[in-house]
Amino acid sequence: MPTRYQQLRQAIANLAAPAKEQASYLEQLHAPLTGGGSGAGYGNDELALEFGEIYCAVGDMHDYGEIRQAEIDAARPLDEMLDKWSGQQNADFWARGALFADHRWEELRECARRVLAAFPDEERQSEWTTEHSGWARD
Repeated sequence: MPTRYQQLRQAIANLAAPAKEQASYLEQLHAPLTGGGSGAGYGNDELALEFGEIYCAVGDMHDYGEIRQAEIDAARPLDEMLDKWSGQQNADFWARGALFADHRWEELRECARRVLAAFPDEERQSEWTTEHSGWARD
């Protein structure tokens, strides 16, 4: 099971991925709901939801030494960008085709790539990880 740090890093990587990879990831993710049909009707919001679900834990992660303040600060613009483009008034942004056609997705990917560069690819086990995820500390 990935650590919380790894989950956050993966969510950022998914937001940084090219549109084709994002669409493929979303199709795999939605496959159980579609029975193998297209998941395009489910839109792109799962990419933001995955990030938001783990980003909300960064304060706790910091307390347990799983993330550095500089990394939290680096990810904040990504969170703010996703928040800015949330809501019904931006429904077009969350339609599957927008991954390929909406310039805001490229802005988001560029931001996510900058954030990802600040996140080393490592496990970052902690006391929390050991207690809640079944990880054995070295």
